[in-house]
Amino acid sequence: MVEAVLPLIDATVFMGMHHSDPQVRARSLGFFNRYYQHQVLMNFDQIGICDAIIWKKSRHLQDVYYPFMDVLHTEMDIQRQGYSNAVLKRASEASGWMHLSVEKRLLAAQVVEYRQPLFTHDKELHELTALKPFLQDFPQPISGSAFPQNLQNLFEQSREMLIEQEDFRHVW
Repeated sequence: MVEAVLPLIDATVFMGMHHSDPQVRARSLGFFNRYYQHQVLMNFDQIGICDAIIWKKSRHLQDVYYPFMDVLHTEMDIQRQGYSNAVLKRASEASGWMHLSVEKRLLAAQVVEYRQPLFTHDKELHELTALKPFLQDFPQPISGSAFPQNLQNLFEQSREMLIEQEDFRHVW
């Protein structure tokens, strides 16, 4: 039996649901709407980047955000994965990737090593030639609710949390 290759998302997609840029937000919400009933993959590093961004926010913003995030992670089949030795080796030996942060090199190596489709808003990753065959177009933005009603209500409450592009610069 051939295992299906799951689409991989990074922190820019997950945090993009709360991004200040309406286009980034619409693309991320379109992704989650389209894939809500399907398995997707995030690596432990990217989940940690999301946490690092949120933990830098005020306690109030964390409190309005976390109920949404908790329910989404519970209800959606987001598989979590660490890195293999092959991924570590590829990331450390790819000389054309040395300008990238370690986290981005590891993500790129994971994508290439396992030929995983990647959804990302990251401009540096979009410029990486080795990733071009794996980069995916986001589904069309949606009009209306992105999630089932209970989760949509939590999402609406969580919208007080606003992610700026600079929030990512401090965690890479």
